[in-house]
Amino acid sequence: MMALDDECRAAGLDPVEVDRIARRIARAARDAQRLGLTVFGGSGHGSLRLCGNTDDRGRPLIVAGIDAGSWDGGDGGYGPANDGLNRGEGI
Repeated sequence: MMALDDECRAAGLDPVEVDRIARRIARAARDAQRLGLTVFGGSGHGSLRLCGNTDDRGRPLIVAGIDAGSWDGGDGGYGPANDGLNRGEGI
């Protein structure tokens, strides 16, 4: 299971349902990787970007926009907080 049980319970979410979503996203990310794509999220939307294909300013080629769902960015890091639950980077 990919879902974090204690954190799901603290959020009032069903860990099994969260796990299903995480696994679907992971499956899509693996499919993208096989095509040489990176799944990127930030600023309220996501995109698929071609790895290694950048312009003279280092900007990757965007091959698809993903405007559904909830997207956020950051470095993606997380770890245990004072309450013992895993939390992402703060403001």
